[in-house]
Amino acid sequence: MRRYTAFLALASLSFAPCQAADTATDMGPAAFLWPPDRAWSSAADNTAPCGSNADIGNRTEFPLTNGEVSLVLQDESYNVNLAISYHSNPTSNSDFVTDVSGTNFPELYPGHECYSIPNAPSNTSSGDNATLQLKYQSTFDTDTNQTYYACADITYVALADFTTDVLCFNVSVATSTATAAATSTSTAKSGGLSGGQIAGIVVGCVVGAALIAGGLFLLWGRHQRKVQRDKVVAVRMGDWGNNAQKTVSGEESQPQA
Repeated sequence: MRRYTAFLALASLSFAPCQAADTATDMGPAAFLWPPDRAWSSAADNTAPCGSNADIGNRTEFPLTNGEVSLVLQDESYNVNLAISYHSNPTSNSDFVTDVSGTNFPELYPGHECYSIPNAPSNTSSGDNATLQLKYQSTFDTDTNQTYYACADITYVALADFTTDVLCFNVSVATSTATAAATSTSTAKSGGLSGGQIAGIVVGCVVGAALIAGGLFLLWGRHQRKVQRDKVVAVRMGDWGNNAQKTVSGEESQPQA
């Protein structure tokens, strides 16, 4: 069993990077990973409508149809709402209309999530601008729920002209296992990783867990097969002892077939 103990120790060490990862310095409890959102500001992340002091900068090309958004989370989030504004520079929540309501979002845990969004309205054309808004609640750095905002500015293009490979997958890790995304809210606004690095580490942790689980399963299978072989040998040795008989002269006879 020593090799199994050593393997378990190695497995526990492999999770150390996942448990030691710091919180991100460029985002609140949640953010757009794609399309990229406006620069995050800790002083403005609770301020409507975009949780940022930055103005509209470079816009990201976004398909008129079959669009998806990629979210990265470092803390649990609730009452999530994805909205969109077709104003050139939205300045209030009233400039946005809901695209995906909170009833269609589950409670989001640290990790990475990808969601399809409705196609642009029929009167929207390639080259038109829009702004996506993420609005949600979290207890990220306080003991009570607060409302947070994030915005991503886009320019529509025809699907045929959209060539970006969107990083879109779903990986959530329960906070009870200390994910790479959230280990200490006390450092949330002082230093740590980027949102993209968090997404990568979360995926790496989950893949590593799967590989370790597979390795343990294979070792357990080998161990069980060895146990069965030992049982068979023990039975055969028992049969040998039971079948062995002594001759009148005291010499052992060969076991009967």
